[in-house]
Amino acid sequence: MLFSMRRPARWASLALLGFLAAGFAAACGGDDDDAADPTATAGATNTPGEAPGGPRSEHGQLIARATIPLELADGTAIGRADAPVVIEAFEDFGCSHCLHFTATIEPHLFEDYVARGKVRFVYRYFPLQQVTGLAAIAAHCAAEQDRFWEYHKLLFIAQAEANNKSGPGLGIAFGPENLRAMADEAGLESAGFDTCVAGDAAFNIVQGDLREANSLGLRGTPSFVINGEVLAGNPETFDDWKKVLDSLLK
Repeated sequence: MLFSMRRPARWASLALLGFLAAGFAAACGGDDDDAADPTATAGATNTPGEAPGGPRSEHGQLIARATIPLELADGTAIGRADAPVVIEAFEDFGCSHCLHFTATIEPHLFEDYVARGKVRFVYRYFPLQQVTGLAAIAAHCAAEQDRFWEYHKLLFIAQAEANNKSGPGLGIAFGPENLRAMADEAGLESAGFDTCVAGDAAFNIVQGDLREANSLGLRGTPSFVINGEVLAGNPETFDDWKKVLDSLLK
């Protein structure tokens, strides 16, 4: 049986807390204009990742091809526990700037820094909409089964296809039916996933990350905290990231 939102009031409180946490800009990257319309629909109805030939969008294709060092995965973190640099990435699965980072920079960070034991990368939940709040909760339920990074890929591919209008809009892609289908695709045990999404534990984790984002004064997504310090301004390219990280690893 598909999971459902059993207690609507708490979803409303999650959405409200999200807007408060991002109250300075309340936007992906501080810019609402390029965010995907969560209510938009598109002609394609395939579950993300199941479309014939794979993703049609450029970002979706990049993410699908990316290699993740899953042997170093630990819930929403990836990398050695004793890595000298820890990056906490506060992201929203519906944010186009987060999508661009995931498709074009994150794979290189994983290959050059995470896989080599230099960086530990931690995903933190910063949903700015109710629909992406539900996706964040589903993602944490995937983390409970050690499948976060597989599910993370599918969620961002779904956003890429929505933005490209080669898949359903986020309101459908991140709805209960598709989130459950992505759980099956990621290899999750279905009964445990359903129980987790309907329960309180994952919701409380997402809510806790939102409170942390608020306490840090984060202004939008993605935002990064490196070794406990908020990164002022996001590096725009991988070369920019290399300069930041290499200076810390000297």
